[in-house]
Amino acid sequence: MSAPNPDTDARAQRHAIAEALLASPPPLDALPPGRAQVLTRSVVHASRSRPVVRWTVALDSGSGTSTLLAVIGKAYLAGGGEQAWRLLGSLRQVGFDDAQLRVPAPYGFDPSRQLLAQEEAPSTTLHSLLDGDPRSAAPEAGRAGRWLARLHHVRGVHVPDLAADFERLKLAEYAEALAGLLPQAAARVTELAAATVEELAGADGACVLTHGDFQPKNIHLDRNRLVVIDFDRAAWAPAGRDLGHFVGQTLTMGASRHGNLAAAVPWVDTFLEDYLAAGGDEGAVRSVPAYVARTFAEVLFYRLVVRPVKDSAFVPDWLDAWEGALSAAAGKWSR
Repeated sequence: MSAPNPDTDARAQRHAIAEALLASPPPLDALPPGRAQVLTRSVVHASRSRPVVRWTVALDSGSGTSTLLAVIGKAYLAGGGEQAWRLLGSLRQVGFDDAQLRVPAPYGFDPSRQLLAQEEAPSTTLHSLLDGDPRSAAPEAGRAGRWLARLHHVRGVHVPDLAADFERLKLAEYAEALAGLLPQAAARVTELAAATVEELAGADGACVLTHGDFQPKNIHLDRNRLVVIDFDRAAWAPAGRDLGHFVGQTLTMGASRHGNLAAAVPWVDTFLEDYLAAGGDEGAVRSVPAYVARTFAEVLFYRLVVRPVKDSAFVPDWLDAWEGALSAAAGKWSR
């Protein structure tokens, strides 16, 4: 008899949690009354805390014709689902329901399953466009910049304030773990983390409604629409939080595809230019290097600690890039 495999058992458990959500149809309270028939159901992402599922539903309004609707269900088993549902509704009311810049339409929320049902976003992600020549897809990054500028102008929406010590505590967590894994670079990592905390404390930019995880994997698009998903980390926070996160994630994702951190620079340039052209916060753009440094620390933590990669040869270059971002921040970098 073979020994139990903890990884296999954990995957099966996560899948079972997600499948349990599919036993009942999705909540569709926000849609016009009508008979809904579930045609297909599937697990999109198995997770202990935030599984994602999908239904294909035929909606019959009673007129003899039916409409097919793809419904994404995301469960917030640790809480926060009702807040995400209300936030999507609020953003739709203030303009994120137009033909170009959007958030998913919320269809309903089931408190018993902590399940948010929402519109399915286009299948193409901005992240997937990094597989080709980043220069050719730079205009799409510009669309993301215009979407973000609009978000940062939103007022009167309820989300929590980012805790005052959030960045300090996170960077302390990253530094401790990375120093333990990289003993030869431990002193450098500790110094970089401390300098990042200092630069963030003095960063420019107003506090605005921030997405909190604004990066290419959460940006879906087709020829006409750009739809941003996953508002689980939304908060009132400095605008540079979103800008630096997008830039840092884009640079590291581009490096993973093309082998160097400069590959996605055309995206960064166009993203920031279009953000400013759409009325984005100039002070926040000045703070970008500090938040890029913070994002490099987070990505290193994720790749080396949370989901370790087999080949860590990139680490020296990324530590250099972290230090370079801090140098740019200290030099009052601007565009």
